[in-house]
Amino acid sequence: MSGDEPAAGLAPEQEDVVVPAVRLERRWITRADAHGVVVHGRTLRELQASAQQALALRLGTLTAPPVRLHPQSAELDALAAARLHYETALREAVQALRAEATSWADTAQACQVRVIDAQAALRDHPG
Repeated sequence: MSGDEPAAGLAPEQEDVVVPAVRLERRWITRADAHGVVVHGRTLRELQASAQQALALRLGTLTAPPVRLHPQSAELDALAAARLHYETALREAVQALRAEATSWADTAQACQVRVIDAQAALRDHPG
């Protein structure tokens, strides 16, 4: 065995299974019809564990692809839109200041962020 072979009994790496999560009557609920999973939980962590177990049972295996929750509501959609707007505005402000040869320290202070966050605004979205 060279060490390059997968260990016996281990499934190859699988992509996360993303399932919606909605709040209904003081509980989180996911209905992942594509995977035949409908579960609920008091917390998102409990819901994720239940969905993971249900998926493993559905697939008839001891392990299943990791389950990732996507909580949904109108307010969460608005938050995501605001976050995207902020990230765009920060990137544009950093680009403008850096184009004028402003130091990273001054750019960060002007944008009211840490230097690492100002740098990340350009690195994560260069164009």
